[in-house]
Amino acid sequence: MMKTIIDVESVLTLAFAEAEHLSREVVGSTDILVATERYITPILGQKMVDALTEGKYCDFAEKYVAPALAFAVRSVIQPAINLRLGDSGLVAPRGEAMEQPNGEAVKGLNRSLKIRTRQLLKRLSEAVEQNKGQFVEYESKCNIFNRCSIDGGVVQIF
Repeated sequence: MMKTIIDVESVLTLAFAEAEHLSREVVGSTDILVATERYITPILGQKMVDALTEGKYCDFAEKYVAPALAFAVRSVIQPAINLRLGDSGLVAPRGEAMEQPNGEAVKGLNRSLKIRTRQLLKRLSEAVEQNKGQFVEYESKCNIFNRCSIDGGVVQIF
């Protein structure tokens, strides 16, 4: 099994509401790795990610990294949850007494996930910057938020 900063249970607990009934099989360790490389590594750098994966800085990981990573994982897998690949090709899941959401509802969910993920990533970035002296492996120059930010639809490059 691959080592990851958080496990499947953490993703399900932090990024999905209790009313959203999902099986453990919906999230894989590969999904966590993809989200880590896409969203967390550009903020913390590879050395810091490696340290977190090895179990270092547990309190920081639990308070800041885990929520951001869990929502990043959900952002990555949500489109795959909405559709499934079966023997008949690509299908939309449909249960008894449920109806298919319209395109606007799906777009709204994706926008909401994007906003929440981005805010948690920004929170992580600010926390690591404020406490950078505590993390030997962290290099401030690796943090993408120190070079580029998108706030209110405005791209800022510094």
